Amino acid sequence: MSYDRAIPVRGVRIERLTDRSAHRLDGQVEGIRLRSEDAFRAVYDIIAEDLLSFAYGMVSDRRTAEDIVQESFVELVRAGPRLTGDGKALASWLYRSVRFGCLDEYRRRRRRPEIPTHEFPDAPFEDPDSTSIDPDLEMALKRLSDRHRTLILLRHVAGLSGEEIALIMKTGRKAVYAALSRAEANLRKHLDSPA
Repeated sequence: MSYDRAIPVRGVRIERLTDRSAHRLDGQVEGIRLRSEDAFRAVYDIIAEDLLSFAYGMVSDRRTAEDIVQESFVELVRAGPRLTGDGKALASWLYRSVRFGCLDEYRRRRRRPEIPTHEFPDAPFEDPDSTSIDPDLEMALKRLSDRHRTLILLRHVAGLSGEEIALIMKTGRKAVYAALSRAEANLRKHLDSPA
């Protein structure tokens, strides 16, 4: 598998972050440092949907994913004046923040498992087709380690390159490719033998 090409997801080809968003984020970094409301709004418009797709893939719950993305933007407001780098660094910072939010959610769920209820809300919160994921794929993703799930989603949902993932995961590009290969093998194994 080539790690530098776009991957089709839900019938849409996702371009690499550097080609699609990072250069548009470059023009907003100084505004973020100065806490410009317009800059935060522009950054949100550019990357929030990608972050939401990544978070949803991690936690499998749209409301929780939206909360995590929103919290990442709140953290960005606090950290804005200390932000260094360009648009690529800003995108990496946001993906890392969302990743840590998702990992915190896993820990919270382990400490306090949710008790299923037979009550349903009056109106559906979301369009079921907008976040639908194949049930077998969802189960296989849940069976992966947090790190492997993160790598799969960053590569195949967010469409990031190995170099971009290395920035987010704070590791080397070669280590990303090796771990991603193991993650893909584990995912295939779980898809081939559902529990």
